[in-house]
Amino acid sequence: MVDSKLISFMSIVRNKSYTEAAKELNLTQPAISHQMRQLEEEYAARFFIYEGRKLLLTEAGQILYTHAESAVARERMLKEKLEGLHNRRKEVKFGATLTIGEFTIAPYLKELFETFPQYHLSMLVDNTRNLMEMLNKGEIHFALIEGLFPKDHYETRLLKTCDFILITTKDHDISRREKVVLEDLLHEKLIIREKGSGSREILERALDERNRNLNSFCEVMEIGNVNIMKKMVMEGMGISFMYRDAALPELQSGELVEVSVENFSMEREFNFVQMKDDVISVENQEVLDFISNKLHR
Repeated sequence: MVDSKLISFMSIVRNKSYTEAAKELNLTQPAISHQMRQLEEEYAARFFIYEGRKLLLTEAGQILYTHAESAVARERMLKEKLEGLHNRRKEVKFGATLTIGEFTIAPYLKELFETFPQYHLSMLVDNTRNLMEMLNKGEIHFALIEGLFPKDHYETRLLKTCDFILITTKDHDISRREKVVLEDLLHEKLIIREKGSGSREILERALDERNRNLNSFCEVMEIGNVNIMKKMVMEGMGISFMYRDAALPELQSGELVEVSVENFSMEREFNFVQMKDDVISVENQEVLDFISNKLHR
């Protein structure tokens, strides 16, 4: 069982207030303050400081929060596994980023569910930031991630690599040029994913490496749906960057074209991610192996 002092600590971090944490946990403020003093004495570290009236985490507090979050996630997973011993159908809960969930593995989902009728499968599609948060909280067993994340903090397995490309229409001026460089794109309207998306972060990182950013473009439109982004590009509303997997149907039909940008090629990994030192269950391993085999075809 997770130490109640850690539960209180996490509540204070979430609420940014001892008072609000006490209300959330139905404790008195002196009781929760006493718990924090005990915790700081136990670890010989200070976890909170005040800047004016603002409560902030110290570096030690940030480290403790990461470990506390992991401990809570592990306990949740343990309870699920023990409960699963009494259930006929074991649960496999995983997340996938939008490109992977909606395009890369979507063609295999029917077969996946038919292959494992003995398991209760659920897949949540969201952006990288939200999925990593769910993984940290134990809300999903593993995640299939296309974006950037701190690999050292997790167990990972490479599933495949995929090119991150510029798309437009065949009638667009950019697609007709023999040679395209990054500077040619800056006067175009750029259609991108929302903040927290792995796709957006990859583009921002690539631009930063070339002393550019999203503000370098004449106009930027944020859209949280890949299909809408493609439709906007097809209607001449702008250009966009996305994984080739996401644009493959339209590239094959000719509705969209891929444009090569000189010295701006990007290839990224699609990874399986789970909490560090977690022992993967038999059912999760079987589902992962199925997905991995399909993607390595």
